[in-house]
Amino acid sequence: MARKSLTPEQKQALMTMRERMGGISEPKKEHQKQLVAARKAIRKMLSEAPASVPQIAAALHLPSDETLWHLTGMRKYGFVTEAGEDGDYPLYTLVQGEESTAGH
Repeated sequence: MARKSLTPEQKQALMTMRERMGGISEPKKEHQKQLVAARKAIRKMLSEAPASVPQIAAALHLPSDETLWHLTGMRKYGFVTEAGEDGDYPLYTLVQGEESTAGH
């Protein structure tokens, strides 16, 4: 699933709105930074081998519910897919072509 980039006009409108609203607070910036870092780490791990929620959570020191939340979103938007099972848990892997977008 291809993502569309914002047009320059849309970017400018977004910046103007943020300025009028007082910008983005530091806690929100930090939270977003943590979300991006977690997704990047999950993508890196899945680029090496399929893994289950407990395996990813343990390896990345993330809570299982947060790991599942990330994977659910990544699956919804076509970045990961199920690749078999490990006992009672589905294994997740990157969708072909997503290896090159590991930073997003």
